[in-house]
Amino acid sequence: MEVEWKGEKGSVNEVGYNKADPEHVLVKIDPQYFRPTEVELLLGNPAKAKKHIGWEPEVSFDDLVKEMVEADIALVEKGDLTS
Repeated sequence: MEVEWKGEKGSVNEVGYNKADPEHVLVKIDPQYFRPTEVELLLGNPAKAKKHIGWEPEVSFDDLVKEMVEADIALVEKGDLTS
């Protein structure tokens, strides 16, 4: 099946159709499911991934925080606060 896109690219008006059957919509954006840009609380629990696929983190939480802070400091020093 080949998808054909119609509408403004990257907008809520962009829709993916089955090219062989243009009436058959395959992908349509529903703004109801947009994630807010500022989220007050994010919680994650890796237990399911550990249990079902044996996943283990390659970076410790402390190292991840350190890496994120260092990246933010580098942006500030560079004067690039848009990333």
